[in-house]
Amino acid sequence: MTTMQAAEKAVPTVMRAWQLHPLTGIADTLPTVDTSYMHLPMRDVLNDYSISNITNANLISPVQSRIYFDRQRKVDFIFADAYAPYIIAPQNVKFYHTTTPYSSVSYNKGFVTDLDQNDIRFMFTGNVSRRTNLGMTIDYLNSFGRFSSQEGKTVFGSVFGSYNGDHYSLQGAFTWNTLSNFENGGLLHPTDLQGNLKPQDMPVKMQGMSKLRYLSGYLNHYYSICVERERKVNYRERDEEGKWVKKDSIKIEYVPVTTFRHVFEVNDASKKYIEKTARQNFYPNIYRDIKQTNDTASCLTIRNSLSVTFEEEFNTWLHFGAMVYAMNEVQRHMAPIGQAVTLPAAGEQVFGNPVPIFPDTAFHAVPDTLYGDRWTNNTYIGAALYKNRGRFIHYGFDGNICLVGYKLGEFQVNGHLDAGFKLGKDSMTLAATAYVKNETPDYYVQHYLSNHYRWDNEFSKTYRFYVGGEVAYPTQWVKPRLKVSFENITNHIYFDNQGLPQQHAGNIQVLAADLQLNITTPWVNLDNSVVYQHSSSEYIPLPALTLYNNLYYHGTWVKALDVQIGVDMRLFTKYYAPVLNPALGQFCVQQVEKVGNYPVMNVYANFYVKHIRLKLFAQYQHFNASFMNKQYFAMPGYPMAPDMFRAGLSWHFYK
Repeated sequence: MTTMQAAEKAVPTVMRAWQLHPLTGIADTLPTVDTSYMHLPMRDVLNDYSISNITNANLISPVQSRIYFDRQRKVDFIFADAYAPYIIAPQNVKFYHTTTPYSSVSYNKGFVTDLDQNDIRFMFTGNVSRRTNLGMTIDYLNSFGRFSSQEGKTVFGSVFGSYNGDHYSLQGAFTWNTLSNFENGGLLHPTDLQGNLKPQDMPVKMQGMSKLRYLSGYLNHYYSICVERERKVNYRERDEEGKWVKKDSIKIEYVPVTTFRHVFEVNDASKKYIEKTARQNFYPNIYRDIKQTNDTASCLTIRNSLSVTFEEEFNTWLHFGAMVYAMNEVQRHMAPIGQAVTLPAAGEQVFGNPVPIFPDTAFHAVPDTLYGDRWTNNTYIGAALYKNRGRFIHYGFDGNICLVGYKLGEFQVNGHLDAGFKLGKDSMTLAATAYVKNETPDYYVQHYLSNHYRWDNEFSKTYRFYVGGEVAYPTQWVKPRLKVSFENITNHIYFDNQGLPQQHAGNIQVLAADLQLNITTPWVNLDNSVVYQHSSSEYIPLPALTLYNNLYYHGTWVKALDVQIGVDMRLFTKYYAPVLNPALGQFCVQQVEKVGNYPVMNVYANFYVKHIRLKLFAQYQHFNASFMNKQYFAMPGYPMAPDMFRAGLSWHFYK
């Protein structure tokens, strides 16, 4: 084959990516793949979630963002709330169309004594035909933990595919998430961090283990009634002399008028909590077994929705699309059946001590009304109005209400608007978002029985009103962005310092202002993020200020090597940070101890080998821990991650 023939047969890499609204199935176009090497050390699961998180300092950790409006709830299962960053839900799956196969692999490792960490990711996608695409992702994370009973590992991934025809199309995905995490309740004596004890020798409050599984299947398929429309297509072709010349032709395309859609989703979530010894000195009560704990809870959710969409592409004189839909949701909740606890015989050894040291009132009989295998059925109707096409203004409004079932009266209305326009030589973007939600409390907030906790509540619905706005004006040298958010919550549900769910009957307001200011020069760059937050209630504790700063050099060496070298810093002001309850996987409010006002600093270097699309990084994480006060805690009893060396690579493969 001649060079000319090879050039004619070469296929350029063209990729398109999109995500789907889990309920309506409406596509949201996304950037295809992240080919940037910038800030590679900060691109792990937790840093992608938020710039500041409450964790147990392990790579695999229950997590809650300190930024209130970064907190995400992906599934109707409270025991999965603390593991949201790790969960791949249907709305997180990316679908692709690509002219050539694409794959990537990345490996991230942390090196420190007794704290080995590994993060391995793989992704592949490719079209098996002009209309059909298949792909998969696999992520594996493990960490031995710095302290006793802290090891964790997780595997999460997806298999996805799509078919895009002229009339009929479908997207389907299966996702899996498995996570196991040892629990220690934090350091028994936090001052040990200042002493000479090795981390593994520092006593901890308890020893337990949490296991979470979340499986999901998703199918979105639809049939469109279309009209034919001619479109002029420009292309290039080689002439007899081998030169490229521009030509044009007429292409017949199918424009959808009305679309009939069916969306099917099934989620299977389960949580297990295990203690080899049921330690009464950590939890206030024991209800089922005084010798060990083996708690289980699960939630199976099946959703079907049918919709009719009047497409935006066809309604050129209306300039928007519209949808109406109906959705049915069936849920099964399973937890232990209530039963009385058998007290130990006199003189029997429990926890290594005679029974009499424990008051009999610590062991409670459980009423028969608490049983955990319950089915609920809910039916919703909803509608959406949207405009995704056009250069300047886009908007979307949608809402639904539950008319029949356990969640009767639950509703939500959402809206967003964004606009872009020229201002001088640059472009300014404006965006606004608002919603009103009336939410039914999670089933397990209302009814739950475990070895250490039981409740049978009748909480009212939680009412939320949110409004937010954002403005961005990036220029060549300075890139400012300001986002302001406000939410009013009525009947807020929280977990108190004993681990019991409570409902605040009044109103709570949360206000946040997020300012980002990035300064770019030919050699030195400075990224800044300042988040101010105010909560009107102690039941939503937040730091007043959260800071992130990144100073780095960026340049190109020997034409083929892009280099980034820098130092970054994170800090949050002191506040009463919530504390993790291992048995529930919930963060509980407390008013005893404040944490914060401690900077975490990292120094790093990134390298990108252009010709082979290879990214490399090296990082010395939390290097200031070696010379600053060691009272660095993410939450009471849980120290932050120590200083360690990290290194990794990311490699992309495509034609």
